[in-house]
Amino acid sequence: MTTSDARIHGRLGVIDLGSNTVLLLVVEPDGRVVEDVSRITRLGQGVFASGRLHPEALERTRGAARELSRRARALGAARVVGVGTEALRRARDGADLQAGLERAGVLDRARLLSGEEEAACAIEASRRTAGDASQLIVIDVGGGSTELAWLQAGRVRGVSLPLGSVRLTEALLPRHPVPAPDLARLEAELVRATAPLAPLRAQGLDARGGSAVAVAGTATTLAAMDLASQGADPSEARVEGHRLALERLDHWIGALAALDLESRRRVPGLEPGRADVIVAGLAVLRAVMRAIDARAIRASGRGVRHGVALRLLEDPDFLR
Repeated sequence: MTTSDARIHGRLGVIDLGSNTVLLLVVEPDGRVVEDVSRITRLGQGVFASGRLHPEALERTRGAARELSRRARALGAARVVGVGTEALRRARDGADLQAGLERAGVLDRARLLSGEEEAACAIEASRRTAGDASQLIVIDVGGGSTELAWLQAGRVRGVSLPLGSVRLTEALLPRHPVPAPDLARLEAELVRATAPLAPLRAQGLDARGGSAVAVAGTATTLAAMDLASQGADPSEARVEGHRLALERLDHWIGALAALDLESRRRVPGLEPGRADVIVAGLAVLRAVMRAIDARAIRASGRGVRHGVALRLLEDPDFLR
């Protein structure tokens, strides 16, 4: 099959095996989205402390991958590929999960992305819809890591930080409601961990003159909660592009930290499966915004899977 043939024939399915969520994107050969769904499986459960994938997390993730692969093929996907991120980067047995899904025919091809590749795919997903892509900064808060990507002199630059909602919840926020000392300890860790971003301002990672976009579940959940609190429709269409000032993160972190898990699960716009990790996720997003001097962000559901799909449609050998 020639490259042009690969670009023209058949839909493409991309499964992102994230630290908190498994996501499926199915696109047409021209990039139009056919399906975009997710399942929370908490693949990163315990992995950042043990270095190994938890058996129950493995089973949940395998089940979700099988289900979403069947769904993609039922929608006509001629090729279903998978990518792994921070949980699989940190697990000694992470490669075994992807290899097993390939052997079983769940995935036609799977590859572990580096943090820098993950960041580059995040900005690839957003820059085609950005008004001025040269000023674009993308923040991707995941379950195990946070990626930032930006353009400098036409080139994509990226950095990956070991900060994620699952990772930090397990390490620093064991109690809900979150006691003030626990929240202060998290804040201190985030100030320390985001300090390396300050010198990168000279290389273009400075949101004062640019457009900051926050992608993935933490950001879209924040937007959905914010819309619902205003009596607005928190649907995916309204969430996309919703602007959130730094002060709204202050509000939501304080409000959610004060609730127990059952009360959080009832907050309109908050997916119940994210109730325990949302405070840490929002705290990471706020810390990164402060470090790059972003006074506001726009939320977007266009994440790594979209960037992978776009790269594959241009270069079918991208994951080889």
